[in-house]
Amino acid sequence: MIFSVDVMGFENDIREAINACRDFCKKNSDVKIILVGDKERIQKEIKSSDNFEIVHASEEIKMTDDPISIRKKTNSSMYKAIELVKENKADGVLSAGNTSCYVFLTFLILGKIPGITKCGFMPYMPTINGRGVNFLDVGANKECDATDLVNFARMGSIYIEKVRNVKNPKVGILNIGTEDNKGLSYHIEANKILKDVKNINYVGFVESRYLLEEKVDLIVSDGFVGNIALKALEGTFKTVLRSLLGTRKKPLFGWLWFLLSIPNLLTIKNKYDYKNNAGAIVLGLNKIAIKTHGSADYKQFYSSLRLLRDTVKADLINILKREFEKDNEGQ
Repeated sequence: MIFSVDVMGFENDIREAINACRDFCKKNSDVKIILVGDKERIQKEIKSSDNFEIVHASEEIKMTDDPISIRKKTNSSMYKAIELVKENKADGVLSAGNTSCYVFLTFLILGKIPGITKCGFMPYMPTINGRGVNFLDVGANKECDATDLVNFARMGSIYIEKVRNVKNPKVGILNIGTEDNKGLSYHIEANKILKDVKNINYVGFVESRYLLEEKVDLIVSDGFVGNIALKALEGTFKTVLRSLLGTRKKPLFGWLWFLLSIPNLLTIKNKYDYKNNAGAIVLGLNKIAIKTHGSADYKQFYSSLRLLRDTVKADLINILKREFEKDNEGQ
């Protein structure tokens, strides 16, 4: 397996990415990594024993760039890393750069699987008992129709079954209530369609308060609502954690409670720490594209490389192509 890794344009030091790539290759002898970025900067960080290929990129897409402005940045590390996959010189791509630009460029360069109406951006979120849940879409599409939501359910179910090895994954549509008449017209229509799809374990509508309670393995939404829900979860977790840590500023009993709670607080922090669950897939593309956090460190890069490896090994793209070919045959 060959992976192209964009090592530029993120908020952390380039060494975090290179060190993760080095250690990942040591533990996965069947993986070769192409580092894409400023050749001079990369060469300063690699060792003589490293077996990396380097592709020089003279430009860098910054976090402040917008998708429209980067169309002509064909010499950027992000563009070149994605292009390597299109040219079949790599089996998948990983970047920690600007998310909106990355999603846009993967659409532009790699294209969609025939039959898929829209691609989606799908992260993994830890849940109470550790099973976890995937969330599709969380920002790639501001607007969706019923067909898009149905296709998200189909794609996400296949991904969870083949990559996460969850049998018969449960699927739900994010909505303001669980009754069949709740939501907008496209929610209601998608709900009706999915109830009749035999190879999807569809359980109906799911309210946002149950997102992390393992009622489903896949939450389906349009990207606008999905992004709001995801950021609300992230913000709530940080606020609760800060509140708990704030008890140590109180009198003796506050300090005593805090000290006794440290083991439990660390357990919760580790469970919900996005560094342990890094990596989101742009699902529906002709190739594998993984995105990690913009402030990714060694741990996040390593975790995302593991996700990239598992997704490529599962032969996900060919499985999705066969699934959606059935739609074309029926027309």
